[in-house]
Amino acid sequence: MLICPHSGIGNQIGNYVFGQFLIYINAVEYKETPDKNNTNNIGLRFLFLEDETIDRTFVLNKFNTNLIQASKEDVERFLKAETDFRLYFSLINNIKYSKKEYFNSFYKVLTRIRTKYHFYPFKTPALMAKTVSYRDILKIVSNKNLKPAKQKKLIGNVAVCDCYSPIKEFYNQDFREKMKEHFTLKEELDEKNSEVLEKIRACKNSVGVHIRRGDYIGLKIPVVRKEFILEKMRILNEKFNDKKDAAQFFIFSDGIDWAKENLIESGISNLHFININDENHGYLDFSLLNTCCHRIYSASSFSSWAQYLNPYKNSIEFYPEKKDLVIE
Repeated sequence: MLICPHSGIGNQIGNYVFGQFLIYINAVEYKETPDKNNTNNIGLRFLFLEDETIDRTFVLNKFNTNLIQASKEDVERFLKAETDFRLYFSLINNIKYSKKEYFNSFYKVLTRIRTKYHFYPFKTPALMAKTVSYRDILKIVSNKNLKPAKQKKLIGNVAVCDCYSPIKEFYNQDFREKMKEHFTLKEELDEKNSEVLEKIRACKNSVGVHIRRGDYIGLKIPVVRKEFILEKMRILNEKFNDKKDAAQFFIFSDGIDWAKENLIESGISNLHFININDENHGYLDFSLLNTCCHRIYSASSFSSWAQYLNPYKNSIEFYPEKKDLVIE
């Protein structure tokens, strides 16, 4: 099986975690463990470019992740593998009900195969049927009428790249705790990020505020209303009203000028605008945000994964609902 992490950090994390989830449930159900070469028993490999130039910088390798990159032989085997007839039904459903989403996934897989491995396969129905949704995979692994060997064969010859946000299956507590271990940084922070980290750790009530704007504005994707952010900040100010242990707000945003303009004038104090990492180093912002005790989130995969991977058990967290969003 090929998993294709792509786009921003949230989407990369989503596809990676889905791959790890398949390894996890296989190990639990069939009492199998990774072998001594640190591979896995379902043949799962990751399809990515270290120097990502197609859409966003690849950052999963900055964390303590278990990335087994697909070899040329793995990709060749995937392309030559027989297409099970069941996959054609999935293809028809994917095209019929989510045409844009499906073709986006197929394009991501095909582009990486062409760019990294220099295979140029024809877009035949047989090949297209092997790019499936994560929902299709969940149906296969939950089908008790399929023998384990058949399940493995079915999922062994497909590619997936459309799991972006946490799904209910990921909330198994044991699995979730394991994933938190995967998303600790490998590298030491540089001086500027270390200074921010020390500031966050010095606060009893640090609050990470994630404000997602950037390309959402041009794409007309809903963003969080200013009123939602300010309301939640005031709630935390009232809760932590002891001057010594007052809430300290650490704001992370790809629209930092907007954040300054709209938050400074609100009269809320203890604001720290973090603007030291460019888009290629957003994983550092992710790690810093995840160090904050409490959180105010945006409606984005970045925020949803920060919430899922939150290492604190007693955090106060605010995630926006549909009524808290606006298209600007």
